[in-house]
Amino acid sequence: MDGINKIFDRIEIQGVDTKQELLYGYFFYGNNKSKLESLKQALEQQRYSFVELRKEDKLFVLHLEKNERHTRQTLFKTKQNFTKLAESFGVSYDGFDIGSSDPAKPLISNNNFLKFMKTHNDEELFQLGIKLYDLEIYDKAETVFGECLEKNINPDIVSYKLGNMLSWQGAIEDGIRYLKQAVQLNRNNIDAWFNLGAICYDNGLFEASIEYYQQADKIQPNDENIIYGIAASQFAIQQFDKSLENCKKALEINKQNENAKTLLKMLKKGVRPNGA
Repeated sequence: MDGINKIFDRIEIQGVDTKQELLYGYFFYGNNKSKLESLKQALEQQRYSFVELRKEDKLFVLHLEKNERHTRQTLFKTKQNFTKLAESFGVSYDGFDIGSSDPAKPLISNNNFLKFMKTHNDEELFQLGIKLYDLEIYDKAETVFGECLEKNINPDIVSYKLGNMLSWQGAIEDGIRYLKQAVQLNRNNIDAWFNLGAICYDNGLFEASIEYYQQADKIQPNDENIIYGIAASQFAIQQFDKSLENCKKALEINKQNENAKTLLKMLKKGVRPNGA
């Protein structure tokens, strides 16, 4: 059920009514084409429509589809039935996909999602954004969070989430901008300060990284990861004595900190960053 639940969760949170008739595609595979062709004929008798029988590497993949209504439970039962049926033909069941019952329309369209989004009150809208964020549906989460900012709904949290998402997707400047907005709205948002430090470090902005990590350190002193972050950035800009001091401090807090142990070895061996 886990896989079915994840797929239903992902499409329902984007406004799809899974109680309606939808186009379900089913996949089977095996190394014997004729066995899959026999399975195809059996399923066509049950009004499943043939889509294709293709070869992938050394295996053949059979794809059929049918407009059906399913709950999570009935789809799980279908999976069990198809697994047994496939085994009886000497092949394997390989899962399903879901599409619109109208092949000319996408299952999830931007217009339909915007309409769905506008059915939510302020708190529901915020929670919708959080769920999309947690499910890593970032394009829709960005749309929802943008609306939240326009309505001034939890702007500190929304800015933090937007900053993370955009950074993860490579929009570094925008990500940093939103994270800076998050800490301006809530100076005690340690996660935002820490992420600013990490993002700046990863993108070669070492002096800014130190500054942000130090802000995090003020809120949560003696955190091994924050202190190591400072040490790593100091090492990158050749502040070796300061880096050594913070590296040792991180290891005093946790002698098993592997990053700090590695950096300490480099400092003691006189290994220097490129260009030093």
